[in-house]
Amino acid sequence: MPPWASALRALSALSAVLLVLPGCHLLAPPGPSPAGQEESVSYSNPIPEPAPRKAKGHDPEPRWIPSEPQVQHLHMLIDSGSSTGLIALVLDPGPLNPRRAATTCALKGHIAATVTTFGNGKRSFTIERISLASASDGRLRFSWSPLVGSIRPLIPAGILTIKDHTLPPAIPVRRDGSFSQPDCHFRVGGTCQVRGSGIILAGKVGKTVEDLTIGKTEPVTLTGSLVRRKGRWILHIPAAIMTDRFEIDDDGTSLDLNFTGNITAIAE
Repeated sequence: MPPWASALRALSALSAVLLVLPGCHLLAPPGPSPAGQEESVSYSNPIPEPAPRKAKGHDPEPRWIPSEPQVQHLHMLIDSGSSTGLIALVLDPGPLNPRRAATTCALKGHIAATVTTFGNGKRSFTIERISLASASDGRLRFSWSPLVGSIRPLIPAGILTIKDHTLPPAIPVRRDGSFSQPDCHFRVGGTCQVRGSGIILAGKVGKTVEDLTIGKTEPVTLTGSLVRRKGRWILHIPAAIMTDRFEIDDDGTSLDLNFTGNITAIAE
């Protein structure tokens, strides 16, 4: 008998023993799974389940914290090339008919302001200090008949001054840069040189100096815009109007002042 024949019979006998051993599925064909159940497969080294996390208190949702307001301090110079003051005076000399005269002079000066930009995009600005002065002469003339004559006031350059008196702590600015703030008050300083000519007024008026000081103006509404262009802040107030009335002499002569400022200031 060939040597390999005995080895083959030994292998056949071993296979028969393995087939009848209970619980041994080696070399055994898989049997049908019970109806409605999936076949389970066991592994000798199962992957361990991750350890359950310890219960913690409920984590609060993160709160939205607005960014801090951005504050910019501006030193703005008045653009004398585009800033003007229209001075309109009404002179009522009592027995004579009133006369009106107007002149326009350039303005100079500076404005100190603070711009605050909030996290939601809203913006406000505060005028901390304003100082304006006339940059050119203001010449006016009130004329009557040749017999009566005329009165010529002169406001020399740099004499008429305008400064802040009472301003709000903050002026809201709309998204387009426009704003409107009532109830602003200013101080006006300066003098006016007056000369009378003609048969009557030359002797009655002569040459004199009148005080144009206003300690506190009537309420003024500041309407304009504050915008940023090409990296510079530009403040434009096209028509700030101040009015006052002066009693010149004991004869009832009065002078009504109407000043309209067209102001453009640019941050340095």
